[in-house]
Amino acid sequence: MRKFETNRYKANAVCPCGKCNRDGKFATEKGCTGQAVGYCHSCGKNFTNKTITQGYIKPYKAPEPIIYCKSCTEAVNDNYDADLKSEFAQFLVRTFGKDNAIKVVEKYHLGEYYGKVIFWQIDSYNKGRAGKILAYNDDGKRGGYANWWHSVNKEDCKLQQCFFGQHLIDESDKPIAIVEGAKTACIMHLINPYFMWLSAEGADGLSSNKCESIKRFDVTLFPDAGWYDKWNEKAQEYDFKISRECEKWMGEKIIKHGDDIADYYLNSYSPEILSTV
Repeated sequence: MRKFETNRYKANAVCPCGKCNRDGKFATEKGCTGQAVGYCHSCGKNFTNKTITQGYIKPYKAPEPIIYCKSCTEAVNDNYDADLKSEFAQFLVRTFGKDNAIKVVEKYHLGEYYGKVIFWQIDSYNKGRAGKILAYNDDGKRGGYANWWHSVNKEDCKLQQCFFGQHLIDESDKPIAIVEGAKTACIMHLINPYFMWLSAEGADGLSSNKCESIKRFDVTLFPDAGWYDKWNEKAQEYDFKISRECEKWMGEKIIKHGDDIADYYLNSYSPEILSTV
């Protein structure tokens, strides 16, 4: 009787068919750790030593190690905005109420740096990849340019970014929604909790590495107004769904070019309604 390794992900991080094995769908045959030998419950294929020698599949190749910025991994907990001191947290309090602001800060583990918010990029291993520092005005609009935590700490580190909110992926079965900005993800978490809201961190933030990390999930892209065509290329490549809502609202002149789905709700609903979400 064929036997398999107990810790499937440790035995092989990737299935020979190319899918991530974090969910343990690929069972590695006993004694074949690191080899493409076993059975994949996702694609339904059986991989043996014979299939490898016949060249049907490529030998298993371990993923490249992640290089973490030391300053980021150490600072996520030390700079947690538990007291809602950042300008962004205060905007959330004024707009949605204190209880909802606390929910967002806790969910996304937002940080604070001299009144500015730190949008930490925390990966699926719960390690900080990067920290984007932003100032916000009283109206919730950005003030000035973004800075990065590793730059503030004068650390020479090449970032390997992930989605803002990536640490949330495995905590529920909710479909994933991708927006451009972290602010938008935080606001939409309150307005539409049907989705797990993540941020690509920029209009050009849908890198191949990021998209590969979520390709096995139910994903919908929510591009900013005017960016539908660009994001639709990634939707087609990875078989993601994509929303035309912002294009529709821009055409109706409800929002303008560059606005996002959160802008629509903030502009269209009264503070009384938003505070009850």
